This record gives sequence, C-alpha cells and structure tokens, in this order.
Amino acid sequence: MARGRSPRWYFNRKGWTIWGIVAFLALLFLMHAELRNIQKPVWAGEEQAAAEAKEKAGLVEVESAEKYVWDEPLWVVSGRNDKGNSLVVWLLKDKKPHTEDVTQSVKEAAIAQTLLTSRTGGADIIRIRPGWYQGKPVWEAHYSLQKEQKRYYYDFYEFVSGKFIATYSLTAKRSS
Repeated sequence: MARGRSPRWYFNRKGWTIWGIVAFLALLFLMHAELRNIQKPVWAGEEQAAAEAKEKAGLVEVESAEKYVWDEPLWVVSGRNDKGNSLVVWLLKDKKPHTEDVTQSVKEAAIAQTLLTSRTGGADIIRIRPGWYQGKPVWEAHYSLQKEQKRYYYDFYEFVSGKFIATYSLTAKRSS
C-alpha cells in the first residue's frame, strides 16, 4: 500500500508557515514582556521622583524626570508650578530639594552656542542637560571632538549665569 501525504494540515508547507508565524509572534510577545520587566524599576523611580517634586517643590505638571549621577546620585525633574513658571528641581538624597526657575537661568541654546564658538570650535554636541556638580546646579554638556582621533568631553557651566566651571575628557579608544 502506497503511503500518501499526511492529511494533517500542520505537516504541510502552509502548516509550517503558520507555526513559524505563531512562534515568531510568541517570541516578540516574550521579548516585549521581558523589556517591560527590565524597565519597571526605572519607570517606578521616575514616578516616585515626579511625586516627590510635586509634593516638596510645588510642581503641578512634570515634563520629565531623569536620574543623574556625577558626584552623587540624584533626580532632576523639570516641570511647571501653579503660576505656569518652568522649574528644574534637583532631588538630593536626604536633603531639601533645590529649585531653579528656568526663566532666570541661561538657556540650553546659549550653552550650545558657547560650546560651539568659544570653547571648542567644531564640537559635535551629544547632549546638554541640567546636572549637579560640587554641590551646585549646573548645565552638563557632553560632546565629542575629532582631532587625530575622536575624543569625548564633559563641560560644566553654572546653571544661572552660564559661567564655565570645568572640563573632563574621556580616554580615547585605541585599537590594538
């Protein structure tokens, strides 16, 4: 007796295609669930920082909350108070929050302009953000310069006045 093709749909080409799609979708679902699980502590920290900034610094609307680590770990929260003023709040561990009105400080664009013209000339700016350096609020500028090889730098500027404070250079990568 000659054996014919199996009548079962999952043993033919169409069946394998369907099972492949199902396996792929299951893999995507599991990866998504794992990534959400990994991000949960970060999201919880952001929510806690936002709630603390609302409670202790009088923010009514939070635009962003970002963990910052340089001298000490802290949270930098940007938002608005009940008068509509833009504020930046630094939440230091076991200390009173430090608050600055953005309208009374140097703008991020001014720091970028200073960085591009007077300090380095031709810098590729990676990021400019509020930070904390030696117990004071600052603008942290992270950028790279291409000379013989690409090097990365951090510059710190006073948050209110925009006065230059310090530069840190990172070691250049060398291929061996």
